[in-house]
Amino acid sequence: MFKKKFIQLFVIIIITSCSGAPIKSVAKTNFVPDVEEKEFVGITKIEDFIGINNYKNKFIVAAPDHKRFSEFNKYFQLGILTAKKQLNFLNEVEFINQENLNLSEANENFLIGPLSNEIISNIDGLISKNNALFLNDAKDNYSISLNQKSQIFSLENYLSKNSVNRIGIIEDTAGSSELVNQFKSQWFNAGRDSITIKVNNDPSKSIENFMDVAESKIRFSLIEKASFSDIEFVPRTRKDFKQIVIFADNLGKLYEIASLVRFNYGLDYEIFSLTSNFNSRIDANEISLHDIKLVDHTYENKFSYDLSKSRSFCLGFDAMLISFAIANSLKGELRGLLGIYKITSEKVTLESYIN
Repeated sequence: MFKKKFIQLFVIIIITSCSGAPIKSVAKTNFVPDVEEKEFVGITKIEDFIGINNYKNKFIVAAPDHKRFSEFNKYFQLGILTAKKQLNFLNEVEFINQENLNLSEANENFLIGPLSNEIISNIDGLISKNNALFLNDAKDNYSISLNQKSQIFSLENYLSKNSVNRIGIIEDTAGSSELVNQFKSQWFNAGRDSITIKVNNDPSKSIENFMDVAESKIRFSLIEKASFSDIEFVPRTRKDFKQIVIFADNLGKLYEIASLVRFNYGLDYEIFSLTSNFNSRIDANEISLHDIKLVDHTYENKFSYDLSKSRSFCLGFDAMLISFAIANSLKGELRGLLGIYKITSEKVTLESYIN
């Protein structure tokens, strides 16, 4: 009897200890947590979210004409390869000319396509949604593109989250009106307000008036003439807005306008500039000196402020990052070099950084 009970107790102890032991399992994480901060804090490490690469096929990169877009291809492909190495992607990457694109092969693998709008319109929706990322706007397939929409979205978000309802806008008359009109349309549609001024080749007086400094100087002149003692004077700028958005034709004009704002005692304003229409090299010293916040990609990459090379490199890097995420069915937010991407089952959206 005692022996029987001892055996029963022994079996119970074994069963209890087994049931209490952790069961080791490998589960694929398919959701990337949202992040609130919009400043650059580093590239999202894919391995933190999926652990094991479940996608085993290759990535096909269909590049545009190598003669016509030689510089773009060079730095774009360098970005692709840098992402592959830095993020430890083991998949094969094959570069082809977009004219040699084979839809059957693309459907069996993953297509990364800096393709022409014409080609995209012809093949959009013909490739499985989780098998392609186009780098021009598409309706049915996932796509991202380097245009002004992501920058406008980012700036508008920043201002809204800081409860800004009134801003100053300085427009360069020599610049394109498309960018400023698109921003204004979204800004005013939300019931917000702005004080706008247009400047030409000699913006000094216009900006002085825009900031009400000229009126302040006139008042001081009248007081000084009526006074018998020395008077210290610092002109007061207008206080009905605290943020100024500059739409300049080129970087030189941006530096000039920003310096005039600061020169006319506008030291406390936040100055912003969208950069989608700039292609030359940014002078980091000018940006720092005038404290200009640029809405653009991060400059923490090997080509930094050389916009043409930097953007092409960043687009390649991010295209590889996002394509890998889509191929592995990741959803949520990812940080790339160009900005913060949100991947849903329907689309990929991009929000630029504010530097």
